Amino acid sequence: VEIIKGLTDTGPQPGSGETITTASGLQYTDILVGTSGDSPKPGNIVGFNAVVTIGDATLFDTYKDKPVAFKFGQRPFQNIVCEGLEEGVRGMKVGGKRKLIVNQDLAPPGVKLPPGVPIVYTVELTEVLNSYL
Repeated sequence: VEIIKGLTDTGPQPGSGETITTASGLQYTDILVGTSGDSPKPGNIVGFNAVVTIGDATLFDTYKDKPVAFKFGQRPFQNIVCEGLEEGVRGMKVGGKRKLIVNQDLAPPGVKLPPGVPIVYTVELTEVLNSYL
């Protein structure tokens, strides 16, 4: 089965470029659509790389440091993992890359955004595991 999957898996596909706005006000655009595995569900361990910006300022870039992993449905790193990020990775699959435009209501606790300036996450989903090994 793994050999057949390896032959048929084409890897991430280009996104449509369409920006979608959810009921909460989160906006996202698929840059790449992942094709591997399942989408995150509560309790899964989710690994990702991200570049996070507010305006022209980069807050952090995990590509330069190390990827982040968290248990979906919990927010151990509240300065990084927020409601907007969790909502934004919902439905993604490994290999997917998505731009998330997060408003003040969905931003990390304690982060005060300038009026009209969102926090922007460019997120690449690197893994979805059932639990810690």
